[in-house]
Amino acid sequence: MRAKEFIFKEAKDFKPNEFRHDAMAGLPGAHAWPELDNSSGYLAYRFGVALAGQPDQKMDVVGPTGLKMVTIAYTPAEQAILDAAAGLVGTPKVRLTPDSSTELADTNKQSPVANWNKHANGKMKK
Repeated sequence: MRAKEFIFKEAKDFKPNEFRHDAMAGLPGAHAWPELDNSSGYLAYRFGVALAGQPDQKMDVVGPTGLKMVTIAYTPAEQAILDAAAGLVGTPKVRLTPDSSTELADTNKQSPVANWNKHANGKMKK
């Protein structure tokens, strides 16, 4: 039998939303999750995170931003690009954080590798 013969036969016999008999026999306990379709990879990701902590852990299902896209503008130029695209598409934005970032008071401000420039024998260069 040539490949084109069995490919066309399988395509003709295919019924949507129904597994073939041999697949049914080899896939015990298969489930579809209608709310976790490919249009929202984020919700499927959150489902996977929830799986990791079950059955004991609780979590915020959607997180702080839900299913909304989040952008971060590190420079005024990036913010201008985002604003221009939003104007073109006609979508509003919701501010989540201030425009500038700051170091926290407990941030380690001394480099852990400040003295990395050593000779092979471990003595410091002078």
